[in-house]
Amino acid sequence: MNSHRRIAQELRALALTGLAYGQNPYDVDRFRRILELSAQLAALDLPDSARDVRRAYLHNLAHMTPLLAAEAAVVRENRILLIRRSDTGLWALPGGLAEVGETPAEGAVRELYEETGLEGTVVRLLGLLDARHAPNLHGLHLVASLFLLDASGDPRPTLEAREVAFFPWDDLPALHPGHERSVAVVHEALRTARPFFDPPLPRTWPAQTRSEGAPAGQPRHWKVLLARALVRAGGLFLLRRAPIGTTEKDRHT
Repeated sequence: MNSHRRIAQELRALALTGLAYGQNPYDVDRFRRILELSAQLAALDLPDSARDVRRAYLHNLAHMTPLLAAEAAVVRENRILLIRRSDTGLWALPGGLAEVGETPAEGAVRELYEETGLEGTVVRLLGLLDARHAPNLHGLHLVASLFLLDASGDPRPTLEAREVAFFPWDDLPALHPGHERSVAVVHEALRTARPFFDPPLPRTWPAQTRSEGAPAGQPRHWKVLLARALVRAGGLFLLRRAPIGTTEKDRHT
């Protein structure tokens, strides 16, 4: 991927976060402008598709997809590294949500450093865990990528971890919701040398057919039409005040 498009994607992510949580109206205006600039940056080498790029960047504000997390497993002398979280006081694997512009493996390396001060090297993927199969506090659909990392040195407490320590498999402390399963997956994946994933459940899929006479690219199912209307309405609401440099024509494209 071109470097300027990676920068555009990260700017878009920061702008959307600011629009979601910003309280100061001046800051909200600035985040709207950053969102507009991210679209312009992404379309620099795509002049023939600039309008489509802008529409995707500015109108796709409510796209729903599972959250992606990255977790790091460091094992020494048959003991696993855990952090005591600052928010709940319970223990967990180092980890957190992946950021735009990094791979899940890079996210695991970053989270390990941020939470323990250790600089790690990814060894291999241990598993992909669907949070719907384990309890969590937020109730959101989250998928965690779990990596084995090699790291030397002594871990230390950080802003996000009250304590850090290695624990034997048979003497684990009270774990943060969902992490009992993560630690169990690490143990089993190391024992079997096979990565773990949640198998698909049996289900009946509706046939993706198009109604007779429906034009291509214009699905008529009411759920699709409603979803598109909500996304577009959200985009227009957040961008109802066009940023500097946006023409009246652009406002309605």
